[in-house]
Amino acid sequence: MAKKHRQTCPIASFLNVFGDAWTLLVVREAFYGTTRFGEFRHNTGAAKNILSDRLAMLVDEGILRAVDVGEQGTRYEYRLTERGESLMPVFVAMTQWGNEQIYGPGSEPVDFYEKASGKKLLKLQPHDRQGNALANGDIAVKAGPGASTATLKRISQIPDNECL
Repeated sequence: MAKKHRQTCPIASFLNVFGDAWTLLVVREAFYGTTRFGEFRHNTGAAKNILSDRLAMLVDEGILRAVDVGEQGTRYEYRLTERGESLMPVFVAMTQWGNEQIYGPGSEPVDFYEKASGKKLLKLQPHDRQGNALANGDIAVKAGPGASTATLKRISQIPDNECL
């Protein structure tokens, strides 16, 4: 994997875990119900060494847990943890963006539906506290309590970033 980002930034930190295509594909497969090494390998096309590395890293990061199923010695299944399952909105948003911006209407390779109703999920987007959709210009960025000096400086330089 590439050198880790050192910025105090949620996106940089996200990329430290998910900054390569193989890791995201492994997590995609976990969402689809894949649990075994061979299934991950077949469904992602990852080489054994890459897949082994990514599965170990995802277990270390608490995204997956390895469960010994005790078949013919030590054999593991990989299952999403609560932390891993919390990525579902990220995957829905990435899928919706890819469908809209890369494939276009009528050419979507994968989409998400409510199990109970069978209806397609609405497009994920930020909403205000009253439930109204927000556009990019309606959103301000504020430094959080863990912001570094560099983050505070960077956020102060964002044009039109006033927040009442």
